[in-house]
Amino acid sequence: MKLFMNEYKGYIFTYYAGIIITLMYCKLINFIKTSEIVYILLFNTFIVSSFIIYKYITTKRTYEVFEKGIKSLDESMLDLGKSPIGKNVSNILNQQYDKYMSNMQEQYRVHNDHLTFINHWIHQMKTPVSVINLLLQEYEGEEISSNIQQELDKIDKGLNMAMYFARLDKFQKDFSVEKVNLYNDMIELINKERRLFIKNRIIPKVDLDKELIVYSDKKWLRFILEQIMINGVKYSKGHGKYLIIKKREDSEYIIVDIIDEGIGIPRKDIKRVFEPFFTGENGRKFGESTGMGLYIVKKVCDNLGHRVEIKSEIEKGTRVSILFKK
Repeated sequence: MKLFMNEYKGYIFTYYAGIIITLMYCKLINFIKTSEIVYILLFNTFIVSSFIIYKYITTKRTYEVFEKGIKSLDESMLDLGKSPIGKNVSNILNQQYDKYMSNMQEQYRVHNDHLTFINHWIHQMKTPVSVINLLLQEYEGEEISSNIQQELDKIDKGLNMAMYFARLDKFQKDFSVEKVNLYNDMIELINKERRLFIKNRIIPKVDLDKELIVYSDKKWLRFILEQIMINGVKYSKGHGKYLIIKKREDSEYIIVDIIDEGIGIPRKDIKRVFEPFFTGENGRKFGESTGMGLYIVKKVCDNLGHRVEIKSEIEKGTRVSILFKK
């Protein structure tokens, strides 16, 4: 209503100014009587009031949009009445909506094509990595073989991270909640990463019930645990001896802690570790950090309904906790 009145008060003022000047002139030349002036003013007030009321009724929706704005995309498809301004605003909004949707569909197509290419490329790269791994078995025990194997492991982990990151957009189509034996999965991951433990001289200590069951997606959960475990080992080199995996509970959650004795995370970085591409002080010191591992871990945990928490002290170590609802 306020915007409507601001729009029309100039017209009303001009209208009455014209009427009053005309009546004053007519009075000066004795064309009308004083009693007729009051009648003319009342009659014109009725006419202009009727017009203003009619305009307000027919343009009310349009002015409400002008005043309150559009809070959702669907509101741009509202019927703004049959007034000329309402029809024109509706047409403009509809055209804008169509252009927006067209652009969104094009962006989605380009994005989808990009993800498809990335996935195909990753799978193509995994084939030569597997072949090189097989060829290296012939030279097992030799120093050159060990060095090449370490670099291959880095490539494989990088490819896996890229693949899981690419799958985040279609997470809802790529997960299935089931019973997962957490103890068995952790032992399998430790065996898989045994070279990493040996290289960094870290001893894994698993303090989990052998029948510990949680509900999660097995594939995504293994990725979460692997990322946390790799970080714990990498940042413990030369500082700690053990990587401890243990369970605790509260009234609401089963909590799995992965605790390292590494360099710890600076307090100024701890709140940002889940941000994409954030490497922090430790990442700059150690290198080879993409800043994406914990970001993906947080995203996956959110999608699975788990929680992830980090506590750390400089030179004492870091505890990463995964909280599973009971």
